[in-house]
Amino acid sequence: MSRNLGVTELLRNTLPEWTVPIFEVTALLGDEFVVVGVLGLFAISGASQAASSDTDRLLPDRTAFVLAVVLGGLALTLVLKTAFGSPRPPESLQAVPRESNGFPSGHTMAATVLWGALAIWSLQSTARRRTVAAASIVGLVAFSRLALGVHFLVDVLASVAFGLGYLYLAARLTNEQPAPMFAGAIGLGTIALLITGGETDGWLAFAGCVGGAGAWWATTQPRVQELWTSITE
Repeated sequence: MSRNLGVTELLRNTLPEWTVPIFEVTALLGDEFVVVGVLGLFAISGASQAASSDTDRLLPDRTAFVLAVVLGGLALTLVLKTAFGSPRPPESLQAVPRESNGFPSGHTMAATVLWGALAIWSLQSTARRRTVAAASIVGLVAFSRLALGVHFLVDVLASVAFGLGYLYLAARLTNEQPAPMFAGAIGLGTIALLITGGETDGWLAFAGCVGGAGAWWATTQPRVQELWTSITE
């Protein structure tokens, strides 16, 4: 079944070429490396908050849960793209040539998972402002992928639906606890590794999920917590 609804062609034929670099930069808000970087900053912020409180934990459970959710979401994105194996729009429409699968949009789904998770579980600002900010970022990333001609409208809409559905199920199935969420992330990372046949992206997804779970587990060990307490006192 064709995913082409004519929106990508309309945008590519309407938008001037000088906008291409702008959309490339905007799309970075859903790039996996930027996502991991934002996660790192979020973890540092959580560690800083823990250090200034009475807890002996290096990371608050809420922070650890968000890390697990996003890492698992990145792995799920790779699983879906590989499982569907749907092509991108033709090269004649692509402002920036891409050869990987086109459904769902990895950038859009990663943005939905990351910024959606921060909107739901971050404590910064108000819930309404976080939601508006997250929706705006996801919308910009989705539009950018269409404007660059590397996805169809169906791709980005499905990506948002997949991302939101994943966040909902992750919260319901794990009761928003980091331990079961990291276990789920490891499972998704393993599936990503297997379904890609051991390709580099699959190994990165697997290593990210296992590494994140291992790092979190280490922070929960009494000796590590004692050392952390002695450093921050």
